[in-house]
Amino acid sequence: MTFLNDTFFFYYSAAIFLLSAFVIAKIITLDWKLHLKENLYILIATVFGAVVSVLSRDYYNFFFDMFRNVMLFILLFYYFHRVKLYSFKRAAILMIVSSYVIASLAQFLTLLFYSWFPNFYSHFIPSVIRGESPISWPEYLHISLLLPLSAFIAFALVKIFGRFRVMMSQSERLQTIFLCSGTFVILTVLLQLGYIRYNRVRFDVLDWIFFPYDLILTVIIIIFYAFVVYQNNRHQEKLKEERFQALNRYTQELEQHQTAMRKFKHDYQNILLSLDSFIKEKKWDDLENYYETKIKAASAVITSNEFALEALSRIKVNEIKSMFTAKLTIAQSMGIDATFEAHEEIDSISVDSVSLVRMLGIILDNAIEALTELGYGTLRVAYFREGTDIVFIVQNTCLPDLKLMELEQKGFSTKEKGRGQGLSNLHEIASSCPNVTRETGIKGDIFTQKLTING
Repeated sequence: MTFLNDTFFFYYSAAIFLLSAFVIAKIITLDWKLHLKENLYILIATVFGAVVSVLSRDYYNFFFDMFRNVMLFILLFYYFHRVKLYSFKRAAILMIVSSYVIASLAQFLTLLFYSWFPNFYSHFIPSVIRGESPISWPEYLHISLLLPLSAFIAFALVKIFGRFRVMMSQSERLQTIFLCSGTFVILTVLLQLGYIRYNRVRFDVLDWIFFPYDLILTVIIIIFYAFVVYQNNRHQEKLKEERFQALNRYTQELEQHQTAMRKFKHDYQNILLSLDSFIKEKKWDDLENYYETKIKAASAVITSNEFALEALSRIKVNEIKSMFTAKLTIAQSMGIDATFEAHEEIDSISVDSVSLVRMLGIILDNAIEALTELGYGTLRVAYFREGTDIVFIVQNTCLPDLKLMELEQKGFSTKEKGRGQGLSNLHEIASSCPNVTRETGIKGDIFTQKLTING
């Protein structure tokens, strides 16, 4: 029994195939809204692709068959890059995923129909020459099922690989690996489909020569995913260990601060007790002089220190605020003139907080050590925004003849041997964070370090 004519089926099958690819593309973007520009592009691309696909069938040529496959990649890439405005790399990755899913699904569905219907020969893949056999209802069912199955598979992939998607978005290295391996996979699928179309192969799972190799590649990708998850779990365990160590360091710093405060409190109580004799003996002139030279100066230090760190309240990221509070308070207790400046609140930072705490901690530790060695100078810490970027700046007084190149060398220190690992470690941590830029400079006797976190 025949249904309509060959030309209609070819237009219909090409349109459904392209529309299924765009449905997959739409779903994996996680954008559930309907946009006029996007819908117009999908409509125009589907019609254009269907017309080109039908016209190319009149030319029995391997390169024309290859062009039909390449056209899908071009249309999908333009959709992601120009319509959805994704970056080049991300658009390429999503294009590979979408085209791979639709190609694998089409082949898998064809395998099922070859198994269910012994007399079924696909005009869509195709396995028969145009006009060689009539188009029957299983062919329409075969291609019509592609659209709902594409939507179902896309939703399932979004749910199953949600964690992998997050890992991909956070790692430039993983994106590059996936892009390279995905390009290899998709080129393999492209050549295979071109071969099948040109030679009109009716492939079978039991026939190893014509087995759809992209299904084997699917297994490879699943193994790759499992490996990435394993590596991510190890990374998470490492982060937990680093957080635990950071908490220990923070606790030690608080204990040091508490010891310094107890010492100050003890000294201050002694000062207050010393007032007793002045009052009892009514030595008012001596009392006034004592107040001006001792008590008032101590009170000024407290007031000055509290005011200098008042801006820390604008930091809403607890781990960053705690680190700054501990480091700067310790610096002040050591007699260092330390201040913090911020005019805007920080409520979130687009970088791993442990890495940022480690970087800022190294910078502040080096600054405090340098000032302690000098015996004079200031420590200035500031935060501000540049558009969507967050910038931290730390400045401290340094020796006028200090050389920047020497500081960057692993193991260099102006102090005893073995204490110069800070800036080298800082460089390694910053290099592992793709959206962090570090700038270092010396002007006169001021050493400046700047961390920029790209939003």
